[in-house]
Amino acid sequence: MIKEYMGHKCCQTNLTEENIKDILTDHGLNKTKVKIEILQIISRSKKPISVPEIHLELTDKCDVSTVFRSISQFKEKKIVSEVNLDEGFLRYELFSIKKNHHHHHILCRKCGDIKNLEECDLDVFEKALSKLGFTQMEHRLEFTGLCSKCSTKL
Repeated sequence: MIKEYMGHKCCQTNLTEENIKDILTDHGLNKTKVKIEILQIISRSKKPISVPEIHLELTDKCDVSTVFRSISQFKEKKIVSEVNLDEGFLRYELFSIKKNHHHHHILCRKCGDIKNLEECDLDVFEKALSKLGFTQMEHRLEFTGLCSKCSTKL
């Protein structure tokens, strides 16, 4: 988990180049221009972002395999987390550093808009699973639906 960098408290925050360099140094990663730029793109994004979307914003500064390798390193070091919205590809966002914070997402099936759901009240399930002897539990729960704009167009 990454420590707090200049007010970075959740998964969507604009990190400065210096913040990103500190994060890379703290995690033992090289401070390459491409890695810095990838993390800037992710931090600026208002929603989880895919590797092709990141690559498109890099405007031919590297090939897509470099983006995949960097993302893999960031994921391994818990700098980014993976979001699977069952679209046939994965998206990424900054790893949350708030203690015990995680959130879910909802994807509009029509326009593709993605919103964060900041609350997660699955205590009942976690208690039941704990009684079964499970520890260090994680879960993923993502939603799809029609956003308000798409709903009014029906």
